[in-house]
Amino acid sequence: MRIATLAPVFGALLSLAAGSAMGASQTKIEHPGNIALIEEAGGLAYRHAASGFKLYISDRDTGGKSMCNGGCARAWIPLEVEGADTKPVGDWRILVREDGTRQWAYKGKPVYSLFHDSAERPVGNGVEGVWHFLVP
Repeated sequence: MRIATLAPVFGALLSLAAGSAMGASQTKIEHPGNIALIEEAGGLAYRHAASGFKLYISDRDTGGKSMCNGGCARAWIPLEVEGADTKPVGDWRILVREDGTRQWAYKGKPVYSLFHDSAERPVGNGVEGVWHFLVP
């Protein structure tokens, strides 16, 4: 499990109005170890830790099931769970794809990176009107 303490790491305060009595400098967001939470100009965003690529979700995915298989999964790469003993953490769950691989899902939405992206210039937000950057 990886826990990001936002204030010291990113120099920002994050106020969660979810009724927490903790101060913003103590706010923690849990996420898997192969995922990074980064502060960007538009706010916080999730990226793949190793590649720096932005992460995406699709409006086509419903009920905790990925609808992106075959050719779709070659372009929109499912974010695989590393290690057989890896457990869910925070809002992150593990789903089993139709090909048997395990994929991360955030708040019930399967998570992907885009084959055509680069870390510096992500281009998938808004594609086909259904693909969106993953944000907390």
